[in-house]
Amino acid sequence: MAEFVPDEGLYAKLSGKVVVITGGATGIGAATTKLLAEHGAHIVVGDINKEAAIKTVEQLAGGHTYVETDQGNWFDPHLTIEGVREPGNTNVLDVNVFGTLNFARIATVFMRQDILNAGSKSLTLISSVNAFQDSPGLFLYQTSKHAVQGLLRSTRKTLYERDGIRVNAVCPGVTDTPMTAAIIDAFRDNGLFWQSPESVAKIVLGLMTNEEMNGKAVYVEGGAGFEFEDGLYAAQPHWLGQEATRRLRANTEAVQKGILVPKE
Repeated sequence: MAEFVPDEGLYAKLSGKVVVITGGATGIGAATTKLLAEHGAHIVVGDINKEAAIKTVEQLAGGHTYVETDQGNWFDPHLTIEGVREPGNTNVLDVNVFGTLNFARIATVFMRQDILNAGSKSLTLISSVNAFQDSPGLFLYQTSKHAVQGLLRSTRKTLYERDGIRVNAVCPGVTDTPMTAAIIDAFRDNGLFWQSPESVAKIVLGLMTNEEMNGKAVYVEGGAGFEFEDGLYAAQPHWLGQEATRRLRANTEAVQKGILVPKE
């Protein structure tokens, strides 16, 4: 797993850019919003938590926008992402799966129109350590984050090659946000790894601004980022087996060459 260190010198690219942040009212979303504003971006914050979102936007210098929205509702004209609720509530799927899909669909259609800025167009998905690490009891939450990882893998090639849209994912571990308020002290008190939302925001901006990064997933723990999609692919013969990998890659390569396209 290769460490990913954001090149903060690239943050200057954000000046004057319009960035839409779903779930920007609190936690990682709010920290990312503030960091973007510091580097001259114009932010549109969408969130269902009106009071917290307005407070976040009012703290920013410059003109920024808040739109009260519900990303889990396709018919809401202003898509957003709602704060994740307790595991077991099916709204977790509405927010993390359908909400992410809804927003990604709208965002990619919009960005596709800009044919001049290939590479600078990007979709950064917020996944989780729960996308690849066992999380007993978090039935719906872990399922939802696996879905986000699946969205990354199903879009990163097509959107980049067809539309010049980069797709990456950030997979935070234990982060000091309202969602972890009940458990964060246990990690602090036992000398374990945890991080501030601001440190995750730096990774988000790093992926947004580095035009070489596409199709990557960065695990963030203790404030450091580690890219693992490349390593996962390279190690495939070890965890899947040599022969299984050979067969899988032969089929995958054939599909990518167009064998499923109807012959004239």
